Order: sequence, then structure tokens, then C-alpha cells
Amino acid sequence: MIAATAAALALKPESRDARMLVASRGAIVAIAPDSTRTPLLPDAQDAAYSPDGTMIAFARGGDLWDANSDGSGQRKLMSTPSVEEWGPSWSPDGHTLVYSAKVDGRRQIRIVQLPTAPSVRVAPSNGEEWSPTFSSTGRLAFVSTRGGTPAIYVAGADGKNVVAFDTTTPAVPPVDVRDLAWSPDGKELAYTSEAADGTTSLVVDDGTAQVDLTTTPAADEHPVWSPTGTRIAYDDGDDNLRSIAADGTDLRELGEGQPLQWEVVPIGKPAFPNLVQRPPSGLVVTPGAHGRWLLGFTSMVDNRGPGVLRIQGTRHGRSTVMNVRQFVTLKGGLTRVLPESGELHYTVAPPHYHWHFLGFDRYELRSTGSYKLLVRDHKSGFCIADHYGIAQGVPHGPPRFLSNCAQVDPRARFVEEGSSVGYTDRYPANFHGQNLDISKVPAGNYWLVHRANSDFHLREAHYGDDAASLLVRIAWPSGHRAAPTVWTLRVCSQERC
Repeated sequence: MIAATAAALALKPESRDARMLVASRGAIVAIAPDSTRTPLLPDAQDAAYSPDGTMIAFARGGDLWDANSDGSGQRKLMSTPSVEEWGPSWSPDGHTLVYSAKVDGRRQIRIVQLPTAPSVRVAPSNGEEWSPTFSSTGRLAFVSTRGGTPAIYVAGADGKNVVAFDTTTPAVPPVDVRDLAWSPDGKELAYTSEAADGTTSLVVDDGTAQVDLTTTPAADEHPVWSPTGTRIAYDDGDDNLRSIAADGTDLRELGEGQPLQWEVVPIGKPAFPNLVQRPPSGLVVTPGAHGRWLLGFTSMVDNRGPGVLRIQGTRHGRSTVMNVRQFVTLKGGLTRVLPESGELHYTVAPPHYHWHFLGFDRYELRSTGSYKLLVRDHKSGFCIADHYGIAQGVPHGPPRFLSNCAQVDPRARFVEEGSSVGYTDRYPANFHGQNLDISKVPAGNYWLVHRANSDFHLREAHYGDDAASLLVRIAWPSGHRAAPTVWTLRVCSQERC
């Protein structure tokens, strides 16, 4: 009975409630229906919830970032010192962000695939594009000057098949249109329309008619729809937050700030794991096939909490790959399930034959000058388990994850792996791919870098300690036909120091 009760509790749905993301005094806060404000992201500007409400994309210092919805796990998506980026919007499947960027003084819209991928420009023209936003049905709306004056266009999710949104032309075209926001049903757009005298109005537009919600000259801007589509929040140009009914009635004062998004999202308090990469150790040089020389090393990744790392892989039909989901413990004992957290592959690496999680830890050799990647590992993945309760400075309880990852069972359809708080995933040198081929590396100094969770498929409390390194010296005193000498010059708790 106790086990059945515990299972029922774990399966109980996480509570959800409406939250409004607001830019307030240089930071992002979340406002609950009772007006409680929760600070989330300092030194941040535009922000948007992911479709499942478990993540936030935002702008900081002209770059795009994302984070867990409680503000933890902040990471910069790209470093673009010569490009200003802002205004992210999520695709309905949560796989893509579209955003505005200023390149060489001109605005354009770009798309980036998550969790990591290059940025690509979409819907280009001879004019400028900005203020892109995805609808719940996958339509992309944006503003462009391709026709001369600012006007709204819509396209497919990939930015192709661009057409004008409005079938009618205003008698007096606005000098600027911005802050596009789709209604929850994806049928209407709300936006800020600026007149030649600098005044603005809030407009609701279904593509055939435009309705001004502002009845007098004003500076209203930043409209966002309520989750039900019955209200619109905005600010008056002086950071006074307000909301009105979608027909322009029932004005309400909501305090200070600029609204960014208004959604129903999960509100549980998650305890994410914190994976900490320790510096490489136990260096050893061994001969490989065909006269190669392999630099082996021990890798160790601690889980220093506050939450466990728990993943489950499932395989369906004739697929040879297990899709992974991460399970995050919430305060009170509930569980949040995060889909699409990587893959498990059945690996043949004698004497081990079992299901490996790919990309849990990666190994690199980089130059000391340009930091160019020279050699990368070919490790087959990891069977993550609680074999070593040696995480530095963190006490641990009894081990929880001790499975053999479906050893010698390529037909398995379910595998659970994980790392409890206080445990370390440790692999010794040359353990099915635990090495780098340095046969063609010239003598010199190099960074040997170990990276946990380098593809960001696993959600963490923070990512700043996911890399560690050694500065090593490689010498070939008897030429490349004899074993090289490798020794450590510096130990770093980051990717270089």
C-alpha cells in the first residue's frame, strides 16, 4: 500500500497557474494572479516562456540566453559581440527560437535550433525585418520594410512563403510597427503602432480589420494577451503596467513594469542536479593499432545536487534508439517529466554490451593559442550509475541507480540510469573510448578539456562548472615512432585558466 501511494503521488500532475513575465528595473520578474512578484533573471530584458513553461529565453547584454523557468540554469546560447539580439519567441514544439538581430546597423530576423545549433537568417529582403513571433499554430509573423513602409507579414515556421498579413492598407501608414503578439488561438495580432507625431496606439488586427484599443494620443506599447485571450496587458510608456479587456474596456492598474508574456505554466519548485566536471587525472599513454599513440585519462563527474539526475530511455517499434526523458524531483515529492533529453544507443564495446547515454561527458585537446579543437574523443557513451559515492564536499545516502543498463539485451525497451546527490560517475583511462589519439599532435603545450553535458540535453541547476581541464606538455624525445612523454603543467576547474 505504501509503494502504491508513493507511485500515485509521483504521477500526480504538477500544479499550473498563470504567470506574467515582466521587465522591471533591469530584471525579469514573474507576477502571479495575486500580484506576488518573484524575481527570476537579473540584468535581463526581453523574455518568453517555452511552450511547456519549463524554460525561459531572454536577452542579456545584446546576446540570447535561456534558463530554467525558476531562473536557475542560465546559459548563453551564442556569443555575438558584433551583433545585438533581442525579442525571442518559441516555436510551438519548443525546438526553435526566432528573434530580432541587428547586424551592421540593420535589423533582420534569425532562427536558432535548440539546445545547440548555428543561427540562420530567415525571410530576408532588401529592407529590414524585426519583431518576429510564432503563433500557437506555427505561423511566423514579423514586421518588414520590404514594401517601403513598415508592415506585417506572415510566413511558415521556416520563414518561407512570405505574404502580407493585412488585406487592407491603412489610410495613413504608421511610421513604426513593433511588439507583435499572437492571440492564444493564433487568429489575431496585437501590436504597437507609432504615428508620425511619436504617439502610439495598441492595435488588434485579424488581417482584415484593425481595431485601436487606445482612444486618445498615448505612449502605450508592449501588448501581451492573457492565457484566455480575453485581456491584454501593456505599459503606458512610463513603465506603468496595465491590463484591459480585449474590447478596450475594464482598465486595471497592475503596478510597475513592461509586460513580456502571460501564460499558464507549471509552478512546482524543482530540484535540479548540478553536474560538476572534475579535472582530468590518471594520464597514461598506450599504443594503439597501426602505430597510433593514445592519451588515456580518468574522468569524474560529480552530482553535487540539490536534486538527483534521473533519466529513462524507452524504445518503440523497430527503432534501434531509445529516446530519453529526464525526471526532476519537485518540492513535496512530485515529479516533472522533461521530454527529449537525448538518446540511448546499444553499444558493443567488449567486455561491455549495454545501453549507453550519449554525450554525458566529452573530451578534447585544444591549442593554447587560438584554443582551436585539435582532437576529439570517440567514446561510445555512458552507463550512468551510483558506483562511487565520492562527490567532493557533498554527503550521500544509499545508492539508487545500480542497474547494468540492460547488459547484453539489445532488444530491451526500457532503461533507467542516473546519479544520486553525492555520487560520482567515474571512468578510468581507456575504458571503451576513454582516450584521445595524439599520434599526429606536434610537441607543445595543450589544453586537455573534459566537458559534462556539452550538448545541454540535461537540465541542471547551473552550467558554469561543467568543464575542467589540464594544461599538458606533450614531447616526442625519440620521435613519433616511440611513446611520447606527457606531463601536467596546470590543473583548472574550468575549461582553461
